[in-house]
Amino acid sequence: MNAAPGADSGVAGTADDRPPQVVLIESQGWCAPVDAGLRRDAVVQARAGRAVLMYLIEDACVLARPGSDAALDELRQAGGRLLVDRFSLEQRGLAGIPLPPGARVADMDELAELVVRPDIQVVWH
Repeated sequence: MNAAPGADSGVAGTADDRPPQVVLIESQGWCAPVDAGLRRDAVVQARAGRAVLMYLIEDACVLARPGSDAALDELRQAGGRLLVDRFSLEQRGLAGIPLPPGARVADMDELAELVVRPDIQVVWH
């Protein structure tokens, strides 16, 4: 089992190790630009000072490659954290791909612990 939410997340380079206030779960990969709305919302929330964690799952795991998504780059620059689902990476043959600075691979149990917390707002796209 992974460390408890709110414990040191192990995400190198994050300016803010507070437990997340907002968890945004992105399951969509590269689609029409309108589909990047959740990632842009994450940037707005992080710039507003909220502790934001973006979890990439399913087809969105391809967005974890460095430089592949401008909104995710902006999110990290604004202090947001990025986790990528291990199973989704493995299922798509992407296990071991390089990740952007500060991003890390995570398991579903870690996401499940966050989703059930009453003090965290969760949005799944």
